[in-house]
Amino acid sequence: MNNLALTYRKQGQWSEAEQLQVKVLERWKARLGEDHTDTLTSMNNLAATYWSQGQWSEAKQLQVKVLERTKARLEEDHPDTLRSMNNLAATYKYQGQWSEAEQLEVKVLERRKVRLGEDHPDTLTSMNNLAQTYWNQGQWSEAEQLQVKVLERTKARLGEDHPDTLTSMNNLAQTYGKQGQLSEAQQLQVKVLERSKVILGEDHPNTLTSMNNLAATYGKQGHWSEAQQLQVKIVERKKVILGEDHLDILTSMDNLPLTYRSQGQWSEAQQLQVKVLERRKGILGEDHPDTYISMNNLALTYWNQGQWSEAQQLQVQVLERWKVILGEDHPDTLTGKENLASTYRSQGQWSEAEQLQVKVLERRKVILGEDHPDTLISMNNLAQTYRKQGQWSEAQQLHVKVLERSKVILGEDHPNTLISMNNLALTYWNQGQWSEAKQLQVKVLEKRKVILGEDHPDTLHGMNNLASTYWSQGQWSEAEQLQVKVLERRKVILGEDHPDTLISMNNLAATYGIQGQWSEAQQLQVKVLERSKVVLGEDHPDTLNSMNNLALTYWNQGEWSEAQQLQVKVLERWKAILGEDHPDTLNSMNNLASICWSQGQWTEAEQLQLKVLERSKVILGEDHSDTLNDMVNLAQTYGSQGQWSEAQQLQVKVVERRKVILGEDHPDTLTSMNNLASTYWSQGHWSEAEQLQVKVLERSKMILGEDHPDTLTSMNNLAQTYGKQGQWLEAEKLKVKIMERWKVIQREDHPDTLISMNNLALTYESQGQWSEAQQLQVKVLERMKVILGEHHPSTLISMNNLAQTYGKQGQWLKAEKLQVKVLERWKVIVGEDHPSTLHSMNNLASIYWSQGQWSKAEQLQVKVLERTKVILGEDHSNTLLSMKNLDVIRSKLGLVVQ
Repeated sequence: MNNLALTYRKQGQWSEAEQLQVKVLERWKARLGEDHTDTLTSMNNLAATYWSQGQWSEAKQLQVKVLERTKARLEEDHPDTLRSMNNLAATYKYQGQWSEAEQLEVKVLERRKVRLGEDHPDTLTSMNNLAQTYWNQGQWSEAEQLQVKVLERTKARLGEDHPDTLTSMNNLAQTYGKQGQLSEAQQLQVKVLERSKVILGEDHPNTLTSMNNLAATYGKQGHWSEAQQLQVKIVERKKVILGEDHLDILTSMDNLPLTYRSQGQWSEAQQLQVKVLERRKGILGEDHPDTYISMNNLALTYWNQGQWSEAQQLQVQVLERWKVILGEDHPDTLTGKENLASTYRSQGQWSEAEQLQVKVLERRKVILGEDHPDTLISMNNLAQTYRKQGQWSEAQQLHVKVLERSKVILGEDHPNTLISMNNLALTYWNQGQWSEAKQLQVKVLEKRKVILGEDHPDTLHGMNNLASTYWSQGQWSEAEQLQVKVLERRKVILGEDHPDTLISMNNLAATYGIQGQWSEAQQLQVKVLERSKVVLGEDHPDTLNSMNNLALTYWNQGEWSEAQQLQVKVLERWKAILGEDHPDTLNSMNNLASICWSQGQWTEAEQLQLKVLERSKVILGEDHSDTLNDMVNLAQTYGSQGQWSEAQQLQVKVVERRKVILGEDHPDTLTSMNNLASTYWSQGHWSEAEQLQVKVLERSKMILGEDHPDTLTSMNNLAQTYGKQGQWLEAEKLKVKIMERWKVIQREDHPDTLISMNNLALTYESQGQWSEAQQLQVKVLERMKVILGEHHPSTLISMNNLAQTYGKQGQWLKAEKLQVKVLERWKVIVGEDHPSTLHSMNNLASIYWSQGQWSKAEQLQVKVLERTKVILGEDHSNTLLSMKNLDVIRSKLGLVVQ
């Protein structure tokens, strides 16, 4: 009976195994009594079956009983008693009760040292078990010390080439890997593989396992080609030795798609996973756990390709079968629910995702307890969904709770505790609470430096997060310093071509770009693109994203043709790889539409945006967040063409849908209201615009707080509307308030503070308060020069604003001097044909015009008109405006001549 039960268990038929083992146990009790060795063995077997089904409580009860009976019968130091302690410790570990597990394992280790000696295999096994417990708690140093000791003892006792020695080497390599010491891990794993080949032969299961471990390390280092070669070799050798349909081959085939996926080879991954799934169905049956693991892996590949419907179908199927086979509360069933929730979330089905995640959290609390790591993971996942819905308060409460529990259970320095701190920091960040976010991120970074070392991947990731916060606060210099440091360390540790190194280059390029250092940004992005092509291939998603980033830099420099060529190429590749309907393909269409839009190619932009919108409606549904964003983009294009009615209709629809889906108070709903207000504003419907903007401002104050950037943006929008209605006093009061808040929240030199000063200056200007406007603009210009440099676009815009103020006061020489300087700078930075350069020429022509220097004004206007015709076309609004300006100047010249 027991043998049959074990066979059922191996096949994943837990219920059948359990029924038989309960029967065996009852029979042994009746025949031999509760304390007999065979009865206790049966209890232990039944506990193992409970354990396999995730019934930790039932397993624990039996194991405690076995331990107590064995102690009473055989004493504390008997091998069977120690084995029972070890089994109970394993159950504690699976329940996340690390402290209880550690206490038992320390006890077992001490007893075995005394009874068997330090070098006995059982003692060394205990050391290794304890090291694993340290490892699970993120106590890498303690784990490493024990594993080094085990390795040294095993070498001395059994020799360098014994399988146990090689296993010890491999365990130590895993610990090195967890600490980011990938080079040390690789060296050990190469050594293990070489020794295994010699001692056991190339085809021995242990040799193939060693190959797989080394392949995983290559993968972590971004050496995809080396990883793939090893994994292909493993599959080929197993086919020869075991046959095509052996379960071990299918497991190896499952590993290979992960490497394909990392390289963006979705088609190859999908083909293999479909093959593995079909084989497992044939060999193990539809309801075997391994068959469902294959379904889940295939669903993940569908998910990565944006095939949400296919992913969802598989995940629903897996979940329904798990419920029947394992029960609603089995860990695998709950994991299936979490996976399905992720797919719902990706499709913008927040309500469905939230319902599943709440259910999973409640069940895990009951089954595993509030403090189990899996329960805390569920809390974190639910918090992420709240965050996506703009429910910051709910997200923050959960993140705080997770952090507090992690500190108590795992300790302040555990990797999971630090991840929880980082998640909470991100929630603060989303709410514009930069100071709170920064404090937590600095703490995370300092802890990781001490625990893991300056060069550990998690430490570098922490530096990168902190750099992002500096970036959001406009502290470009601090962000740049950190990003340069991260990049340099990654080059040394991971190599120039590792994906993480390339990501660092890209992040630094973005910081250069935001500071107007386009040349430096472009150099880095070109390098990233070239390396991505070589390392990952032309069609890898990261390569295509690199093309997109470079296109954006060209776009910012007004190099429309180069930007458009790259975007067209990106779009064509996405279509070929993922199909016309994939989210990345549609996103690429949107980017190309933006470039068309910037060049005044309204028809082309509109056509692309209409296509994107229609496809999003079909694939994602009318209410998906991406579909609504597509409506917003199309509305903007309608607005640019003066098609206010069409723009307004779309924006009203977006507002209504977001109210229903996300609620009236969600940030995206408020942004939609603001967009609609802008359309009213552009049509001169001041009253409608004001009503909406007042509402948005009140809601933003309540939800996000008075000092959130979105609240301050709402204030500024309302102030502009007051200004347009001639309500200068109300506009001025709001703009003064905005400026004062930015000074407090960020600092006097932050770009947002300087922008608010500039906005206030424009309000003074509108009231004819030239002196006040000029004082502010001079201050803004001086600060911009220091912070961003003389050549930054924002600095040049500030120069232009000050020049306009000089001009309005009749200070033509000062105005002309500044405008000439601005024009020369634009020519150098973005070229003669950039819209900013042409706009600057036009402004200088206006200064000449105002001084009666008609000839100079005419020369500039002719140049502006000719360049605008070529770049934007004869019918563009800017071209028509240039024609009108030139007509006025020529009429003036005619009057002078007459």
